[in-house]
Amino acid sequence: MRRGRAECASSTACRPSATQRAVIAIAVQLGVRPKTIEPGAVSLLTAYDWRKNNVRELRNCLERMLIASDGPSIGSGDVPPEIRGDAGRASRSTSGDEHDEAADASAPPGTLKALKAQAERQILLAALETHDWHVTRTAEALGLADHSSLLKIMRRHGLSKRGSS
Repeated sequence: MRRGRAECASSTACRPSATQRAVIAIAVQLGVRPKTIEPGAVSLLTAYDWRKNNVRELRNCLERMLIASDGPSIGSGDVPPEIRGDAGRASRSTSGDEHDEAADASAPPGTLKALKAQAERQILLAALETHDWHVTRTAEALGLADHSSLLKIMRRHGLSKRGSS
């Protein structure tokens, strides 16, 4: 019997060896050095309800973690806030600085991760303005897989519509 995409995503996220193989495959495809994934990150991925998502979203998550992690391994701090369960805290913030901290709740101000989050937010705002807040065109211009990837990043930074940021 064939398994559905969500079940496959859950299966990959639930098995550390499968997750590590996926990270290595993504690193090879991107032409970057492979990294190991720490048990804490695997635990967070396992705890997430992948049934509402699919394999492509798990892959995008792993890709983002691979790129965003600074060291030789991917830790729980590299897991996106929406997977860690920090998304609610990010969306309740109101000022720009709070949004940047919420983008990576574990990053103290002035750290590389905090500065990355701030830069990502500024890049998003500039690209959205350039494309008159047309999400699909902006996602294409930024080289994202699809508009849903951009929407997730926008939510993480508390961006919704022009003037709402």
